[in-house]
Amino acid sequence: MTVSILSKLSGWKTEERAGKWCMGLLSLIFILVPFQRRFHGAVDSYSRSLSLPDFPLPEYFSTHVHLYLSDLLVIALTLGIFLLYKVSLRAFFWEGASKYLTLLLLASLASICFSITASYAIPYFRLLQFAVLVLLFHSIRFLSQKIDLILFIKRLAWILVIVCTFECSISIVQYFTQHSLGLGFLGEKSLHHFPFPNPGQNRWFFDQVFNAGQGHGHLFRASGTFSHPNILGGYIFCSAMASCFLFVQQLYKGKKILLTACILLQFFTLSVAFSRSAMIALGLSSLVWCALQFRKKRSNGKEPYEVFKGTRKVMGAVLLSCLLCIGIFYSQLTARGGVINYNEIAQHADSERLQYIKIAIDMLKEHPLLGVGFNNFQLYLQQYQENLTGHIFFSKVHNIYLLIAAETGLIGGGLFLLFLLALVRGGWKGLAKEGGDYQTKILLFSIFIGFLFIGQCDFYLIESPQGSLLFFGIAGLLCGANGQMPLLKAPRPTP
Repeated sequence: MTVSILSKLSGWKTEERAGKWCMGLLSLIFILVPFQRRFHGAVDSYSRSLSLPDFPLPEYFSTHVHLYLSDLLVIALTLGIFLLYKVSLRAFFWEGASKYLTLLLLASLASICFSITASYAIPYFRLLQFAVLVLLFHSIRFLSQKIDLILFIKRLAWILVIVCTFECSISIVQYFTQHSLGLGFLGEKSLHHFPFPNPGQNRWFFDQVFNAGQGHGHLFRASGTFSHPNILGGYIFCSAMASCFLFVQQLYKGKKILLTACILLQFFTLSVAFSRSAMIALGLSSLVWCALQFRKKRSNGKEPYEVFKGTRKVMGAVLLSCLLCIGIFYSQLTARGGVINYNEIAQHADSERLQYIKIAIDMLKEHPLLGVGFNNFQLYLQQYQENLTGHIFFSKVHNIYLLIAAETGLIGGGLFLLFLLALVRGGWKGLAKEGGDYQTKILLFSIFIGFLFIGQCDFYLIESPQGSLLFFGIAGLLCGANGQMPLLKAPRPTP
């Protein structure tokens, strides 16, 4: 009997250590989201040695193999799960919403095999990179059974706030100096790629007051260490929601003051990133989050009164930060367009997006079943833009739903929509379930709703390593937090 007890205690300690190891590795993956610098050297040399297809490739089509540290960490996490927990392939790849992503990978592979790039290696490497994101989702969904997920999400919220504060500091210096800071080793890009006309020649309200204009007619948007200001905006959006989540649960006045300052800093930085999609997503998700808070209070009133009192306070801080930033950057936001007014710049950008959408729909009409092939959107651009004038098309459609549908057809697009629908449906049902932590559920659900909006305006949630890690990571947490698969082990109570 003593031997049996010792054996159980030893097994529990081993599983606890495995959970801590997985939580630590997963935390590191989220910490590294803003710092995605490509590996060069041997990887680039290998990509240059690959044989080219027998048709000309446009200059804007990337022929390089990209590898990031986060890719290796996700693979290490997946291998660790299989070694430590001895999980079956079915439980890992086929439970809950995972089956739709697994089928999407197979559909994407089929789309390449039946495309013009069937004998070209690059699309297969791109598919392997997408497979890493699928592994991240599967891993988080499975780990939700094995770790204290509520505790991890609370720690993750602090990680987002702390790392975002660092990013905000960099971005503010970038904006007011109007040049990069030499942080290329962290992934920083040149700000000169992101200009917009600035007739007032001022950076903010106080330049106009003190006659301290820049003396030129353009402003460069801040991007931090991200590859684009819009991706920085998406990250700030998540971090601002995390700040609200932490605020309502704090009992200490000092931490509430600190989080209020973080919210103001996040809104200030979002203003100098000038990301329209992130601003609208933050407004939308804040409304959803706030509505769900008071819906819970009306339904059963079990949530502590301090939570709802904190909700009112944090919404006041959000509104005040929003109004303050609009006042400080009113001229610049007006020059940028698309937030408080609609000018020629915003109209031009939207017109370009609409024409990309038309191209994607035309591709889908001509290749309805399997699309033009995974990663092949840019290869087909030339033949579809001949009748479209006024723009030079070299990117991808700024809509993740149409992009996946155009490249993988109705099969791949339908599977992706089923995946998203399963998450939204499970998230909504999870809000009505007893058990778990209601605050973590509404945080993840609100962020995911914001991501669904951003997905209609941009493609970085599946194309950029920074945006895609955040998107599939939050999706996995949402799936796990709402119990969209049978639990193998009841989570330990939060200490």
